[in-house]
Amino acid sequence: MKTLYVFIDESGNFDFSTSGTKYFILTALSTIHPYDIGSPLLKHRYDLLPNYACGTGMEERGYFHASEDMQAVRDSVFTILLKNGHQMRIDSVVAQKNKANPMFHSQPVQLYLKMGAALLKYSFNRATWQGFDHVVLVFSSLFEKKKRGILKQAFKSLIKTYAKTTFALYFHDSKFDFCNQAVDYFGWAIYRKWEGSDVRSYDLVKHIIKSEFPIFAKGTQLFY
Repeated sequence: MKTLYVFIDESGNFDFSTSGTKYFILTALSTIHPYDIGSPLLKHRYDLLPNYACGTGMEERGYFHASEDMQAVRDSVFTILLKNGHQMRIDSVVAQKNKANPMFHSQPVQLYLKMGAALLKYSFNRATWQGFDHVVLVFSSLFEKKKRGILKQAFKSLIKTYAKTTFALYFHDSKFDFCNQAVDYFGWAIYRKWEGSDVRSYDLVKHIIKSEFPIFAKGTQLFY
């Protein structure tokens, strides 16, 4: 069985006001060898534990998280990921939130679904031309039960539309999955580029990023 694994993470928040983030971004990491990503990160985690080389934050957190890790740790994780860059593909969909129709302000799940549909079109392009017969989709966000049910039903439909193959869909806490931690890192690099024009990490990984789709780029109206 030839399986495509797709890990999805989000960056930004759903605060649709001037106090919220400017962008909301969905990022997908797709690979056929998730263990080749996870195993080196597991080893690296243990290598960093002596003498608090991973930073004191790891004492309580215990997993890699780009926005909270020390810069030295962040650099080392990107180095590990880049060694296996040929094993993965990164796609993202970027929403400038003040261009989003106000209907999304009270129904953020609908924005998630709209962006998710666009993201899967890019990610599942691999599934159509490389002959995958199974797709495993993993969300790194632990939504409440009701929201998870809505997303699960919608994304099952999207998978059937774009992948046309058998599939499994999961919601996993990122602290237990190194591929979720990896997509968090890539998503953070993309987010920093858009939100703060900080391209230091983005420049390291941009050759792995296959698509960045600004979903509301054609819009001209600003809602706040």
